Amino acid sequence: MKKIVKLLLICFVIAGFFLVYWLWPSDEGLPILDEVEAFQLDDVHGEGFESTNGKVKLVAFFFTNCPDICPLTMVDFKEIQSMLKEEGLFADKVELVSISLDPANDLPEVITDYAANFQADPQGWKWLRGTPEKTRQIANEFQMQYELEDGTVLYHSTTMYLLDEHNKIRALYDMALSGKPVEKETIVEDIALLTGN
Repeated sequence: MKKIVKLLLICFVIAGFFLVYWLWPSDEGLPILDEVEAFQLDDVHGEGFESTNGKVKLVAFFFTNCPDICPLTMVDFKEIQSMLKEEGLFADKVELVSISLDPANDLPEVITDYAANFQADPQGWKWLRGTPEKTRQIANEFQMQYELEDGTVLYHSTTMYLLDEHNKIRALYDMALSGKPVEKETIVEDIALLTGN
């Protein structure tokens, strides 16, 4: 009798394990690395932007005078934009978010022209700027390091951030370097996990 009870108990434990494994939400495959305070910025395409809009976001900081890393990254963002459209995720569930580190020089019309170079679709690719103080505050939330001197960005960290719909950072990626593009397939797979696709 004791053997039957033990066998039943083992069966229940194994069944419970498999139920938890199969029913556990898929986005739990990505850890919560940090949380970012909600923020608002101006979208250069004429709308205000709020991070609490319930969408997954891939966030990259940039400045339009950046000679290499930023434009290379935005070329990869253009491809990610296409991939997300193919998956039916772009704009409705997912946004690409580019935040200027140099609002003094990156005026709305400058960023708008810059965005056009990458065929950015403003429905789901948001180009944001704020005051220098607001920019610094938001960059600090992301632990994005950058240095300005005489109105010029001397350097900035090269991390991109995947936020879930609750403003939690779920993954970090490297921006593009010459010969080392952004990990587009990995990013889109991670986004699909967060959106349940």
